[in-house]
Amino acid sequence: MLSIRGSGMSQPIDEVISDLDEIIKNSISKGSPAGYFPALYRRVTETVGHYIASGKFEDNARMEAFDVIFAQRYLDAYRDYESGKGVTRSWQTAFEEEQNNSLIALQHLLLGMNAHISLDLGIAAAAVVNRSDPMSLKNDFFSINEILESMINDTQTRLTRFFGPLGIIDQLLGSVDDSLSMFSIRYARDKAWTQFLELMLAGPGQHEALIQARDIRVAGFSRHLVHPPSMKIRILLRLVRLLEKGSISGRIKILQESH
Repeated sequence: MLSIRGSGMSQPIDEVISDLDEIIKNSISKGSPAGYFPALYRRVTETVGHYIASGKFEDNARMEAFDVIFAQRYLDAYRDYESGKGVTRSWQTAFEEEQNNSLIALQHLLLGMNAHISLDLGIAAAAVVNRSDPMSLKNDFFSINEILESMINDTQTRLTRFFGPLGIIDQLLGSVDDSLSMFSIRYARDKAWTQFLELMLAGPGQHEALIQARDIRVAGFSRHLVHPPSMKIRILLRLVRLLEKGSISGRIKILQESH
């Protein structure tokens, strides 16, 4: 079992990256799809860290705390699931599907992104902001969209390396950012901002009920990612799965590598 640092501990971004590296290393050694999401997430976290170090946010100290609290929700969920403890429905679905050999790498990525962005992001934002001035977070919150969108083309290029004919994703499904349009990073972050505002407006006693209701909806969407309602997409995903090449460990390394 991994020795991920415990729940609630604030840690610098470099320690978050170290924890992600441990999960990635363990997943590579096991050949487990559990390594797909943290491999991508590590690059995102590192990029956000560079932006913070360069002073590109309005409140860089708060953004570092935000980034660490946000990451900790994934790290805690991973540790708790590995330990047999209960986790949110959203992460439960994502982790359980790691044993599903019929999913393509992109589906595993989307399951992690759905749980983390659609559920965890708004909760992390509510934990870090000054309740007397919640709107002070808005510009920095949405500036992350620009960072994520700048990484989409690079991630798409990495994904196409998993397949025989280079560019098979573009040919069959269209670009990653709009092909599986059932998941949009920008839309998910917009909804996370709405969730954050709901938590800010709600009384402390209402938070848990709001989070649980949100978790049910996010987990329901995860099931659509596993079993898309469109027959066309299901057929294309099966074809892509047949054409996927290389080992799981090799694919994780492609998603992880700097360049």
